[in-house]
Amino acid sequence: MFSIAFSFGLDYRQVAKINNIVAPYTIYPNQKIRLKGSVIRPSTKTRTVAKTTSTQQKSVPKNTTVKVNSPTKTVSTVKIPDKKVSSWRWPISGSVTRGFSNAGVSSKGIDIRGKDAEHVKAAADGVVVYAGNGLIGYGNLVIVKHNEVYLSAYAYNERILVKEKQSVRSGDSLAIIGGKGTDKPLLHFEVRRDGQPIDPLKVLPKK
Repeated sequence: MFSIAFSFGLDYRQVAKINNIVAPYTIYPNQKIRLKGSVIRPSTKTRTVAKTTSTQQKSVPKNTTVKVNSPTKTVSTVKIPDKKVSSWRWPISGSVTRGFSNAGVSSKGIDIRGKDAEHVKAAADGVVVYAGNGLIGYGNLVIVKHNEVYLSAYAYNERILVKEKQSVRSGDSLAIIGGKGTDKPLLHFEVRRDGQPIDPLKVLPKK
């Protein structure tokens, strides 16, 4: 859900509401996700089927294991504020080689020059909501949810060190820096507010 909303520059909460999906916003293979429109309301027939299925599951023999969903364990419990991020930190200590732009697939942020094998750090406390390479133009990508408003994204990584649903503290290692093509070592860093990309330099501390 988070990666889909991120790809289209949408607020994940609105996408979830339209599709009548509640937290933790679990979706499944081949499930159709609408990006616009009115809220989907479950029909009476759907609720009846769900109730029947629930009854059938209760009658499963004790020696049968039914695996519905097995979330990744978190490494720590982090209390996330509702709207504000108390403090931001730079994900790496290098200089900015390309400033913010709202155009293109993966230019909605800033590029930061790093050092070989440098660890990419979480810019604030949060929970990893995406860790993979399924979004075109971002390479190995990590997305951290800081609260109900802010997300941060760390792209072009050489190797990802965290898993989805893992809680992280500001400064925790998320990945090993990589780069795009021959432009290495480089980190592409984005901040989204209510699904919309904003200039990270507006929230990061001045160097």
